[in-house]
Amino acid sequence: MFATKRFFGVNSALHHLIWRDVQRCYFSTHNSSRKRRLDVAIVGAPNAGKSQFLNTVTKSTISAVSRKRHTTRNGILATHTRDDTQLVFIDTPGFVQCKSAKDEGMLRDLIRGARDGMDRADYTLVVIDAAKKITEELKEELAILMVAAHHSRGRVEDVTMDAEGNLVESFPQDDQSQNDKSIREKFAIVLNKVDLVHPKEKLLDIAEDIGLLGDACVRYRGETLEIDNDLSFSSYSQSSFSPEEEAALELQYPPVFFISALKNDGVDDVLNHLFGHATPTKEFVLPPGQKTALSMAERVEEIIREKCYRCLHREVPHSITQVNRVLQKGRMKDNRIALRVDQDLIVKTKSHYNLVMGRGGMTLKRIQETAKRDLLAMLSTEGYDEVLLTLHVKYSKAKSHSRELESERQGVIGRTF
Repeated sequence: MFATKRFFGVNSALHHLIWRDVQRCYFSTHNSSRKRRLDVAIVGAPNAGKSQFLNTVTKSTISAVSRKRHTTRNGILATHTRDDTQLVFIDTPGFVQCKSAKDEGMLRDLIRGARDGMDRADYTLVVIDAAKKITEELKEELAILMVAAHHSRGRVEDVTMDAEGNLVESFPQDDQSQNDKSIREKFAIVLNKVDLVHPKEKLLDIAEDIGLLGDACVRYRGETLEIDNDLSFSSYSQSSFSPEEEAALELQYPPVFFISALKNDGVDDVLNHLFGHATPTKEFVLPPGQKTALSMAERVEEIIREKCYRCLHREVPHSITQVNRVLQKGRMKDNRIALRVDQDLIVKTKSHYNLVMGRGGMTLKRIQETAKRDLLAMLSTEGYDEVLLTLHVKYSKAKSHSRELESERQGVIGRTF
């Protein structure tokens, strides 16, 4: 029998009261000046809401959000710091099996990206769209993610060289014994978009079903899966364990959270849980006040990319190459601070050129107007009063393009407009 699941998001007020008391007890017995850190991978099926969760946590557009699948292509680093503890989030590509990826013409590195993000993460959030039907194919994909998360090695805290010249990796040591640390759970199940599920009783059935799948993945005794391997469900619960092993397994079963990342409902429950799993570290990845390691050019590109996904269809957004030609901070004649952005949207076919432009240039205009609105909302908290955004669609068969100006590598340069 599997352990009773721990559900978060139901009776949230009571949960916050309990968590407040736990925090008081914890910080009264630990040195608050000691830095702690948790590297968190965010994985799940395409369009489950991983990027929206990350953006809600950071209260900024860090990763592209779209109804289209596979909008996240690269692991994007963001942090959330509370007192002496920092969460480091890795937003991985939407996970698809090789067969599905081949049918859709997507690259196999979508799978490798999710795997790599988990292997060096201390903890993994498996995000699931609760409003979408949970098919057997989706369960198989989730199972592969959960097994990989359970076998993750965690972050490398330091690398030293031994007497023979070999590099030795050291992992973070918790205040408790390493044996106790090893029997904590390595991943959590996050049911997202719960506001779209009706009737609400369905959520408990979904949570129980996926929760049991997570328990089975913890009990799975096979090796960490390779990309081309299939997962056999028959071996999950048939293995026999000693009473001591059963007790240890129960401590590793994943909790289940109910959230709506878009409405910021239940997200604090997830964050509180993650903060409780942080381990000592020498230094933070980013200063406490800095949310992301992305440059200004990368943040601008990310927002424009999101609008391309929202306004275009099928494979068109994935074939666009963005090239920033101008990225300048300046002062306007009325002394307002503005950011000027000139960006090329480069496509490889004339049909894609026509689709991006739209009839009478209306599609490009919609991309530009919505991107400008979000850029101004993001930059208004950083002292900017205006965004001067100009997008150009260009047709080119060249295989590579210079993606950055030399000035962008050094930061945003200033001038007067």
